[in-house]
Amino acid sequence: MKFLVLLIGVAVAFAKDSSVSQNFSEGYIQFSADVYKELLKSHSGNFLVCPLSVSTVLALTHIGAKGDTAKQISQALHLPEDKHAIQQIFEELSPKLEGDDKYDLSSANKIYVSKDFEISKDFKNTAINSFKSEIENINFDQNSEAASIMNNWVEERTHNKIKDLVSEDDLNGDTRAVLINALYFHGKWATKFDVRYTEKKTFHVTNQKETKVDMMEQISSFKYYESSELNAKFLEMPYKGKDVSMTIVLPNDVEGLSSLEKKIANVLRQPEYTTQKVHVQIPKFKIESEIQFKGILMELGVVDAFKDSADFSGIGAAKDRLKITKVVQKTFIEVEEEGTTAAAATAVYMGYAAHAYVPPKEFNANHPFIYYLRSPAGILFIGRYMEG
Repeated sequence: MKFLVLLIGVAVAFAKDSSVSQNFSEGYIQFSADVYKELLKSHSGNFLVCPLSVSTVLALTHIGAKGDTAKQISQALHLPEDKHAIQQIFEELSPKLEGDDKYDLSSANKIYVSKDFEISKDFKNTAINSFKSEIENINFDQNSEAASIMNNWVEERTHNKIKDLVSEDDLNGDTRAVLINALYFHGKWATKFDVRYTEKKTFHVTNQKETKVDMMEQISSFKYYESSELNAKFLEMPYKGKDVSMTIVLPNDVEGLSSLEKKIANVLRQPEYTTQKVHVQIPKFKIESEIQFKGILMELGVVDAFKDSADFSGIGAAKDRLKITKVVQKTFIEVEEEGTTAAAATAVYMGYAAHAYVPPKEFNANHPFIYYLRSPAGILFIGRYMEG
């Protein structure tokens, strides 16, 4: 049995959609929610995940999968089983994963293929044309050198935020292909926080536990929503260019996060915002995560892909039966006064004229919350902040 390795490096530092893309958007929210709920079983603290990156690299493997192997992948991703529909989805997504002169956003796919592995012409064409993937031959027998080559590519695509994604221990003479997706975002807030107002403040981890964090602060106009159903507040803060934004969903209660997470699919759907003056206080933070996806995907029904009986005969020659041996994602996010880097002027601290004074809405993220970055391509990152 020959090995197929899927690796995802993500750093954080979008034309009218077809009905196919709209259906993908609905399914993608459900897949994101499924992944988040699985992560809760093994992560008790901070974490950051990029469902889009996982979805992309798995969708690419689906193109070469057949039978139950393909069916299980499409069902877990909430994608159509029709491969042409999947190709159309990712052809339409690609231009939405590009930045402009106001922010950096890029998604890159690369397939490293063993020098003696004969890749299918159809799979190669789809990888290049629909997924904009690069393909390169490599000698996996020289595992240390191969890992170094792949890690250098990931570091370059994520501006050195994701390092050592590939371990030489995962590579050997039986490795036939490694599929990598790297996603990077760097943006500056449309309304920056003034560093002069950042100071150490109390963060309530629980009702009994407190810690000190660097809390950023400003008063400005933002999209804002209060949900009685979720017992939480939503705040959307755009980055320059305003195509990409960060949403913070703050439970009303200090220990309300677990109740909120039970309804994560609703949390990820855009509410009916209104623009309000908001007094915002949020922590500066930097989070790095490494997530092993094999167990998560198996819980979501992707089982055959990891077995010797896996059918990826659409990727290469029948003599080389492939199975997935590992799916790992590394993520990085840094949120500060200027903006966000994730691998993804002075803030206005406003006062009011006496005759027109309206108290701002209070959004004080001094206890655990959920956050996510959204672009025209959909949700890029989902994170959970538990403590500094």
